[in-house]
Amino acid sequence: MKKNLLILLVVLTTSIQAQESYTINIDLTAAKDDRVPVEIVVPAIEQDEVEYHMAKVVPGTYSISDFGRFVAGFKALDEDGNALEVKNISTNRWVIKDASRLDKITYWIEDSFDDFLGYGSNKLFEPGGMSIEADKGVFVMNTFGFIGYVDGYKFKPFYLTVIHDEEIQGATSLKKTSSTSTSDTYTAENYNFLADAPIMYSEPDIVSKEIAGATITVSVYSPNKVLSAADVMDTIDELMEAQAKYLGGKLPVDRYAYLIYLFDSQTISGSYGALEHSYSSLYALPEMDPARISQTVKDVAAHEFFHIVTPLNIHSEEIHNFNYIEPKMSQHLWLYEGVTEYASQHVQVKYGLYELDDFLNEMRGKINQQERYNVNIPYTEFSENILEPKNERKYGDVYAGGALIAWCLDLTIINSTNGQKDLQSVLRELSKQYGPLKAFKDEELFSEIEKITTPEVGSFLKKYVGGSEKLPYAEILSWAGIKYAPDNDEMVITAGKFAPGLNEDQEVFVAGTDNLNEFGKDLDLQEGDVLLSWNGNVVSPETFSDVIQSYYGEVEAGDKVTVIVRREVKGKIKNVKLKAKAKKVKSSQKHLLKAVENPTPEQQKVKDFWLGSSN
Repeated sequence: MKKNLLILLVVLTTSIQAQESYTINIDLTAAKDDRVPVEIVVPAIEQDEVEYHMAKVVPGTYSISDFGRFVAGFKALDEDGNALEVKNISTNRWVIKDASRLDKITYWIEDSFDDFLGYGSNKLFEPGGMSIEADKGVFVMNTFGFIGYVDGYKFKPFYLTVIHDEEIQGATSLKKTSSTSTSDTYTAENYNFLADAPIMYSEPDIVSKEIAGATITVSVYSPNKVLSAADVMDTIDELMEAQAKYLGGKLPVDRYAYLIYLFDSQTISGSYGALEHSYSSLYALPEMDPARISQTVKDVAAHEFFHIVTPLNIHSEEIHNFNYIEPKMSQHLWLYEGVTEYASQHVQVKYGLYELDDFLNEMRGKINQQERYNVNIPYTEFSENILEPKNERKYGDVYAGGALIAWCLDLTIINSTNGQKDLQSVLRELSKQYGPLKAFKDEELFSEIEKITTPEVGSFLKKYVGGSEKLPYAEILSWAGIKYAPDNDEMVITAGKFAPGLNEDQEVFVAGTDNLNEFGKDLDLQEGDVLLSWNGNVVSPETFSDVIQSYYGEVEAGDKVTVIVRREVKGKIKNVKLKAKAKKVKSSQKHLLKAVENPTPEQQKVKDFWLGSSN
């Protein structure tokens, strides 16, 4: 009797789940020709006609992706397997007739990391795409690239089962409900939560650690085993502890996953980087020298992790109710990306992970970038219209101009509250006021910030974010004892002003000598010289930049400099030692930032609050 009752309960529960949720199967073992089959059992449909949508745009990319172009063999079936009438009315939309009979939708998904007929010229940024590499046993699964939703049923629960070979394992921030050696089932509250959680399946290289109240997971795919998950965890451990302090002593999430895919050949987009999510971030980075890749991961992770504040805990209605087909963009990219980028730099100088001069060099670079992008409209207008081609081309300014807005806003808050508040404390208050489940109205954000700060802060936001006035760097930075000079001439150590390049053997060589200065002529650098070492340090494509930067910092005028090159001498290839005394040349530097040597008591007070009294 009990057994029969149990069977009945299981049947009823499964039936209710099927009626009220999506049940999805993705079979990685069935992958062929860089495609994977997807099967989606839909919730009970009441209408006679519905649309199935794949995302046109997803949060975090701020560009058109058109994931419908990666769908092939779309079918809508009833319970008996009979095909229903389907019409593909646009790249990302399918109209399904007689939809009250609809049981499941099936199709194949193409690999966006490789070209195929119909891909087009708009190549996806790899961290926002899909990789189906069955021969290598690695699958990068941005869920929004595999799975769509029935319009009007986006907020139903999703149950996703992934079938895989026993040799590979998945990593994600999604909550897992069951698992075997060859399958995993995950659950998401609705489509927004599902789309916000990528998955990576590969030969297992996964480590987890408790840091500041959260379970941190790192999964790495490195085709030549250059980098391991343990390496990454060692690299980011100190950073995350600092980030926890920066955020008030505890991480505001219970879990976070770093999914890191390394590649050893040119990508189809020609770029690399990461895409943030609320509880994870997905990286597509070149496989390079272990020290450099670890530092790159650290630098990118410093930015991506801070997205747990914005937009996870502080976001507008446009983000909260994101329209994947016809998105309306928020006015506040300066908050989502600019504040995050600034925090990723500020946390490292505030907690001693690098020096103030390093921070100032980073920000100086951003001022130069901002000047090149030349966003000459209010930032709110730029953000709201970011999908327009003229603005999308300048999207990179959110990491430059946006970060500079955040820096100046931070100092304005500190200065106008007499050190009682800073940008991070304001963000903590806003996080408590809103949080993941409550959104602010775009047009009300400035007034909400002014309520918990000062009228000076409100005026700053209206002038420099809601208006098109240029940031007054000299005035604002001086409050913290930072001197800003828009143009500055100084004498600096030179490397000769030759043009470097890479030859066919991927060696650093002297590609041009048209602008060679006196020091370069003293060294006798010649076009075609292959650089083997510079002042005792081995030169390679991976080390060249660091070697030259170290040279600039370590050498004084008059010091002996030795450079070893390989060149043709009288028909023979020889290693030649070049020698000269280091020289300084006049250099015009723009946007110089420098800490004053003797700050006033008022400047020291602001600086102490901004950086902590130890800096």
